[in-house]
Amino acid sequence: RCRPSRGEQDGGGVFRDLLKALEVLELLCVNVLLSPWRKEIRSLKTFTGTFVYYIQSVLPDDIVKTVLEKIGYIATTATEFSLVKKRNNEETEQTAFEIFLARVECETILKMTNEEKHGNLEKTLQKRRQTHQQHGDKDKEDQTALREDAENLESKENSEMSLSLATQQKSSANTDTSFEAAGNLKIK
Repeated sequence: RCRPSRGEQDGGGVFRDLLKALEVLELLCVNVLLSPWRKEIRSLKTFTGTFVYYIQSVLPDDIVKTVLEKIGYIATTATEFSLVKKRNNEETEQTAFEIFLARVECETILKMTNEEKHGNLEKTLQKRRQTHQQHGDKDKEDQTALREDAENLESKENSEMSLSLATQQKSSANTDTSFEAAGNLKIK
């Protein structure tokens, strides 16, 4: 849904523009987390060059508004977002991390496109989808194997625990009789 750059045919420009937009949003998240009291952080003007050229020209308005709300901003006027006093730091951190992951994915796609001889973006995107699907299938297999290992370990621990309890009960019974025997002895 990103807006293509003027005159871009290969689509790589869209990813470069998206990469820059994600960098700006990621920096905004970091600034909100580290120094929310600063005046330039508390208020975000939508008519500044950075916002207009790097964010508004690339991302749809509804996505910009949603991301900024997750970071902790609310629209106070048509041209300004302000930092909410009670924001959720966990949600801001999660959003920053998701933006970071999206940025890394864009960098990877651009790198793969540049490494190919003709830099066909469609082929690169298909390869990425296949890679993600293969990793998804492998992750499912790994999770199944981990689940089986955990179940086996749990049953082994349960059997060891019941054996240990039985041993303790026998030992405790022997101790009780030895205490009784010791109590019956007369100290000379």
